[in-house]
Amino acid sequence: MDLSRQLKIANKTGFMTYGQNQASDACANGDAKLLIFAANCPQTFIDGLRARHPDVPMHRVDLVNRELGAAAAKPFPVSTICVLGEGASELLSLRPNLD
Repeated sequence: MDLSRQLKIANKTGFMTYGQNQASDACANGDAKLLIFAANCPQTFIDGLRARHPDVPMHRVDLVNRELGAAAAKPFPVSTICVLGEGASELLSLRPNLD
């Protein structure tokens, strides 16, 4: 899967939030369908979310936050993307890869 392309499709046809605070809020509200983390997202943040919301699928990519922001067509670094609605993208087919 071309992650960059799927993120851009989801940007246009779905609904996503960017950043750790928005991801935490979406998980707490039960709206999160998938969390995507940059390679350099703090492990303590990921562990805390996994402990509080074990039912939300989480996927870590090999891109650092600057690269993930660029892949999502954002002019800023992004350490966490929360997919609320995938739209026409195939993002929800990403398998959880955090143990």
